[in-house]
Amino acid sequence: MRKQGIGRLRGAAGPLLLGLLPLWLTGCQPGAPSVRIALGGAQIPVELIESWLQATESRGFAVTKVSPVYMSQHGFENLARGECDLACTDRPITKRELDQFGEHEIEGRRVAFYGYALYVHPSNPLDAIFARHVRLVFQKRIKDWAELAGDQIPELQGPINLYGPGKSTRGGMVLSPIANIWFADPTWEVLDSDAEVVAMVAADPLGLGFASIGHDEEARYLGLRMERHSPPVFPSLEAIESERYGLAKLIYVYYLDPPSDAVEAVLDYLFSEEGRRAIEETDVWSVALDRSAVPLPP
Repeated sequence: MRKQGIGRLRGAAGPLLLGLLPLWLTGCQPGAPSVRIALGGAQIPVELIESWLQATESRGFAVTKVSPVYMSQHGFENLARGECDLACTDRPITKRELDQFGEHEIEGRRVAFYGYALYVHPSNPLDAIFARHVRLVFQKRIKDWAELAGDQIPELQGPINLYGPGKSTRGGMVLSPIANIWFADPTWEVLDSDAEVVAMVAADPLGLGFASIGHDEEARYLGLRMERHSPPVFPSLEAIESERYGLAKLIYVYYLDPPSDAVEAVLDYLFSEEGRRAIEETDVWSVALDRSAVPLPP
């Protein structure tokens, strides 16, 4: 009997789109992959989902990555052409991308998210920073807290001491484009872990750190104003899931509806307790099944 779990999301499976990569359930051989699945899409989502599938001990997934593995649009294109089973993306599908599927139905799910935050010392009175100023700070074009605080917080002044991750880390790959640093050395003091970044900020009243969310016990989050005079946004679950927090990325999977047996097997696993553990062991936050549905553009 097939493993119980998420089950068919829209009822019984119908014929697959002509040209969809064949999927075989090989089953009986000890150690042999039981599910074959082809992934396409953006680099980080594809690589993360591949790593989660390979972490399972309850079944074997044989993963194929369909090139180019670079941008979300490549996943949608390959899914529409029947060249992959799952489009793994870091953004929702657009109306223009949806149109390429014609009469074929698709469905999307949020699977997980990874996010970063700006951390400041608990004594820092600044509640938020304008999102466009983040780049100027990490380019060191804004160097003093007084330039961010303005006349409303005259007591906040002094050099902004920057702390962050190495450029080759996942966090560094997020921060480097923000700072517009590609080949140059980081403008911040590089530390080996998120915990070290936050610890430095917690000990430095003039510190500003860039690290993964979830380390706000000793330091506090600095909010983002996505518009200059808008309310500050903090890395809450609601703000991240609604794409209102600019330093977080959701990971989505899109697939033909009704889903194939192999796609269902992947979804069953990703939303299981075992899948959640695999996701969180890579320092990514899982999304619960009841919060996972993604509305398609009208």
